[in-house]
Amino acid sequence: MLRFDQISRAVDLQARAYKLLRWVEQAFDAGFIVPETAHRYATFPDAAHGWIAEHYDNLPHAARPERDDLLDFSRFFGTYLASTFDLDANPGERLYSPDAHCFCPHCSWMVRVPHLRPKKLGPADKKAAAALMRRFLQSLAAELNLTVSEPALDALAQAPDLRVPLGLCTYASDLLDRLAGVSIGPASLALWRTFAWTAQGSPKKHFSLEAEDVLAAQAELIERLTALASPTV
Repeated sequence: MLRFDQISRAVDLQARAYKLLRWVEQAFDAGFIVPETAHRYATFPDAAHGWIAEHYDNLPHAARPERDDLLDFSRFFGTYLASTFDLDANPGERLYSPDAHCFCPHCSWMVRVPHLRPKKLGPADKKAAAALMRRFLQSLAAELNLTVSEPALDALAQAPDLRVPLGLCTYASDLLDRLAGVSIGPASLALWRTFAWTAQGSPKKHFSLEAEDVLAAQAELIERLTALASPTV
């Protein structure tokens, strides 16, 4: 089962790692870091740990973990290019128009494409995320010593009203694995979008992942599992 202390720490480190990633992108354009170097230390946990430790005092405070958390933080940071973003050293430019209302020369201009771009999710990534959510339910039932039939687990895993709580819990579990340097790849991004994006397919404005929401989601899953469990003999 997910514990508050574990999730609270994981959520904090995730937020700091994301801020560091965005700071790194700004450092590209400033010439402070070259993308090729960033790719190396954002891909390999050991390299990331060495670079973050070396530059620790120069990193933005909001993107800097406690020194005792450096190793786990570096491992997590090293999963970003495997799970969430692609890094392009030469992204080029694209034509931009506010609200895409008009692309004439007077209403549009060229803007630089970001170095970091969210991965494009395919059917296999979404299928992997669904399998992980189903596996989380099964593991939770086992930890609670609840006997729930396979069809009942399948139904719960696919229930529309449990998409958000189940996605939250499964993503939180994945966060803990990523702190150990274990990445499931783009399926992690697919999990994120189950609760951080709207049903219409766009990011929720001002969304913030909170440990309290994860624990509340887990409590809801436990309640539903308990209601479906076969009585013990």
